[in-house]
Amino acid sequence: MGASSESTFAPSRLSSAVTRQAARVLTLCILLALTAAPAPAATYYVDALGLGGEAGDENPGTREQPWLTPIHAFSAAQPGDTIIVRAGVYRLPHTSDFAATGGEPLTLTTLPGERATITNLRPIVAEEWTPVPHADGLALFVAPASDGFRVSNVVEDGVPLRRAPSGGANDLEDTPPEAISGPGEWCSSIRQGRVWVATADGEPPGERIEICDVGGFGASGNLLALTAREDGLDGPNLVLDGLTIETGFHGLLIRTGSVTVRGCELRKSYGDLLNSACGRLQVEDCEFHHFGESAIDITGPAGATPPRPLAPTAIRGCTFRDSVLLRSAGQKGVNAVMLKGGSEHMVVERCVFRDMETSYGALTLGGATSGGLAREGIGLIARNNLFQRITGPWVVLFAGSQDCVFANNLVIDSRVREIVHISRARGDDPETLNVRPRVLNNVLFDNAVEDAIVSIDAGAATGAQIDFNLIADSGTQFVIDGRPVELIDLPALGVETHGLGRAPLFRDREAGDFRPAAGSPVIDAGMALGALLPDDFDGVARAQGAGWDIGPFEFVPAP
Repeated sequence: MGASSESTFAPSRLSSAVTRQAARVLTLCILLALTAAPAPAATYYVDALGLGGEAGDENPGTREQPWLTPIHAFSAAQPGDTIIVRAGVYRLPHTSDFAATGGEPLTLTTLPGERATITNLRPIVAEEWTPVPHADGLALFVAPASDGFRVSNVVEDGVPLRRAPSGGANDLEDTPPEAISGPGEWCSSIRQGRVWVATADGEPPGERIEICDVGGFGASGNLLALTAREDGLDGPNLVLDGLTIETGFHGLLIRTGSVTVRGCELRKSYGDLLNSACGRLQVEDCEFHHFGESAIDITGPAGATPPRPLAPTAIRGCTFRDSVLLRSAGQKGVNAVMLKGGSEHMVVERCVFRDMETSYGALTLGGATSGGLAREGIGLIARNNLFQRITGPWVVLFAGSQDCVFANNLVIDSRVREIVHISRARGDDPETLNVRPRVLNNVLFDNAVEDAIVSIDAGAATGAQIDFNLIADSGTQFVIDGRPVELIDLPALGVETHGLGRAPLFRDREAGDFRPAAGSPVIDAGMALGALLPDDFDGVARAQGAGWDIGPFEFVPAP
């Protein structure tokens, strides 16, 4: 009976013990999971004007108790969080380094219909300006800068002014007012804490002047710098959405992490508006204007921490306009987009480049690294873009490139030395030539060209393919391997064997509608480029007819 009883109840006690043990393990697993699980994403508010409630960085960052400064928001928020920047102007006193760890995106955005401006420019009130005499009779004025601070940018009515160079070793810190030679120039003294301006129109500055003065000798005044981490961890995954970004020297200086900039306006830089050396960048639907070097300057990720696998860098749907020539001859060049230093597999598409004066090209595919390198740009693609009223040496520059493509673009109403220039990245080094540059399916129409439509320097390219372009009223010659060639003689050299020489027939040129009208010679006349060119400027799939159309737009018949 006892044996029978024991045999009857032992399994129940074992089952109970197993159940209790399982429960303890399950509880422990839940606790560990809760401990290890990341905190849920949060939404915070920055509100300088107190639109939702009185702001202060000691607040919890809610809509009713918002933070006051974006810098505090950067330090307090975590990856995956969203920071909503309410309407207002947020002035940063100096360069702000941001070195958070990677992970889910940290997003800075705005509310619909609100405009938030982040800047390190500060206005100088009218009362601070004092007129001073000038030997040449210029309308010259002086105002105090921050004591012991270097001035890196002066802006008048939203347009950066030119720094007057003294030619001395310290002209970035101490330039005498005598160096100013014309209206629209400025200089400063870090030791005297003063800034002098000869206004562009000769009138007193009033409150039209903003300056960027930043701490001490050598400081540049970049707005936001994402610096590489000493611990080797990956940098931030940052999204900037719908902001207006103004800057003293450079705007966004990206050395680590992954950055998406969309729907933003970037303006008022003495240098680059966006400078990246990590090759992990998405720029969408932004407007860039009034910049003194490049709107976007990208150097390949050589020497940087290897990036996570991400979609290739894309610059799409952006407008670049109203560049400002601020530098003396031989100094930094002006471009809209410069891809250099080993930049790989990047795409520039559906962008508008207009009303720009450049000292290189509006678009640079490889090249312009100091000294010049081989393989400056690899597999870069510029497609479905519009270039209008570009002034300068070139519209597009290939230098030290490999397998880079300029396809289905429109260049119109521009005044340049050459539309497309292909040169070695370093003039005396054959290793820096261009390998298989391709210029295909473009409309080059009604441009004033000084020397050549397309120019290839002697020994500057191998395997070049230039064909299926419509070229009309844009000059009469190419330069092939350093030798001038008339358009009519190009096919004998294997160049433009399928090119067109007739006006493109736009839908409404005066209204800026460059889509092909019915009967346009560009329809079905292009080279089929397959996956390289899957759609057009409007997102219409190619091809719509019997073949690819030339130019950025596929012809779509009216309904």
